[in-house]
Amino acid sequence: MTLSSGDVFLLRDFGTTGVDPHYRIVIHKTASNNLVLVYPSTQIDKVKRHCFRDAGLALSSAPPDQYVEIPLRSCLALPKPCAIDCNKAYMKTESECINGFDFKPRTGKLDPALIAKIRYGIENSDVVSDFIKLAFNQ
Repeated sequence: MTLSSGDVFLLRDFGTTGVDPHYRIVIHKTASNNLVLVYPSTQIDKVKRHCFRDAGLALSSAPPDQYVEIPLRSCLALPKPCAIDCNKAYMKTESECINGFDFKPRTGKLDPALIAKIRYGIENSDVVSDFIKLAFNQ
């Protein structure tokens, strides 16, 4: 099994989301099989508030680049609408994911236009480490 950009999978990751499995989306895969990942949340209002707060914006403002909504039916692998805080992007190896607790690949990829939007949000984040941003060049 290999993963690539746009793939969606379920994974239990005690370090980032606790005991229940959560969806992950592969935004980029490097030549050395490192994955830039984000996790979508169905708590859209909560993610929105955090992104606006972190950007120092009022909720009535245009959304910051780090806030991306994924509408229902834009990705068959995601059963509900969700939102992503691009400031929370992180990296794992492909083998860490595939061999992780309760790894379950899902059918359907995220739309390339949404991947590009998330990537842009990650690259323009003041929070995401340069190490992760530089992975897009690998």
